[in-house]
Amino acid sequence: MQPLINGQQSPRPARDTLFGWRPLWWQNKLLRAAAKNVGLILTWYFFSTCLSIWLTQLLGKRHGIFGKGPFPAPLLMTSLQFAAQNLMARLVMRCGLIRKVQDKEALSWRQYAKEVVPNGVSTGLDIAISNYSLSLITLSFYTMCKSTTPVFLLICAFIWGIERPSWNLAVVVAIICTGLIMLVAGETQFNLIGFMLVMSASMLSGLRWTITQVLLQGTDAHGKSGGPLEVLLQLTPVMALTAGACSLATEQLWYTLPRSPYFASPSHLLVTGLVILFGGAIAFLMVWTEFTVIAETSALTFMVAGTFKEIVTVMAAVLFLGEDFTLINAMGLMVLVSGVIFFNYFRYQKSLQTDLGMKKSHSLDIVEEGRQARARK
Repeated sequence: MQPLINGQQSPRPARDTLFGWRPLWWQNKLLRAAAKNVGLILTWYFFSTCLSIWLTQLLGKRHGIFGKGPFPAPLLMTSLQFAAQNLMARLVMRCGLIRKVQDKEALSWRQYAKEVVPNGVSTGLDIAISNYSLSLITLSFYTMCKSTTPVFLLICAFIWGIERPSWNLAVVVAIICTGLIMLVAGETQFNLIGFMLVMSASMLSGLRWTITQVLLQGTDAHGKSGGPLEVLLQLTPVMALTAGACSLATEQLWYTLPRSPYFASPSHLLVTGLVILFGGAIAFLMVWTEFTVIAETSALTFMVAGTFKEIVTVMAAVLFLGEDFTLINAMGLMVLVSGVIFFNYFRYQKSLQTDLGMKKSHSLDIVEEGRQARARK
């Protein structure tokens, strides 16, 4: 996440809080940073949970805003929300809340096709299919199934040669698959098509992260692609077109929309538009907060927070939507989450080893340069 104002600023005294009083722990930098990170993570949880419940309320087969069933075109709604997120990102940029990365070269068409389009297409399909699956299965079952993404991430990484098979990774895959089997066995409202859709979305999620690592290796959120919102500006048009094309191909809009109560009158059309825009705003704020969490915390903190976010979503689905959650579901979720935690731990250990290797290599280069300089003298 980029600061509101780039560059150096003149020092100024810290502003007092309300009534000029601050708690004693505020003077401790470590506690202040921890409080900030906890606040960011809780904000991320809030927007993510709100978005999940909102989507289920709009798309779920037992829900809907007009009392006559769910929204008839989930893929169309997803496409419109991607377009709304693009407009919101442009508005934030235009208002000066976030400044563009300085001296950023515009991507050529070849670079755009190589770096942006594959990621945008896979991301668009992932989110579109995920939203569609919510019209067939419960939010809690969807969340638990979507947590199997690390399995597909590992499979894709094996295919591309990014990861090498090992017993540790085999154990991770076995644990996650065992948890998934228990979840399916304990699901009281199992829908085969919905299950296949959400697993396809999990596969696409693993694929898109692998594509990102293969095609964009060496870049980061503030690299040549720009800051987080600039990346969002680049991806959302491709995502919107991908979801829109899927909608035109499968949802028979010319038949379903005129017959739907969501478009039965001008007032219903206005409410429908506002509801879709509201969902796009929640999604935009969630993505923005997620980028901020990534920028402000460590990789391990983000991984652990992401794992527990799934548990928060499942709890919210049970509490606010009244979804069934059996003992087998609970046991399967615990097994699956433990597998995800092991996966994140192994990934984190690997990243530490990579960073250590790069530092050693850099140190050896400096020593070698010093030797060459002394030899020339």
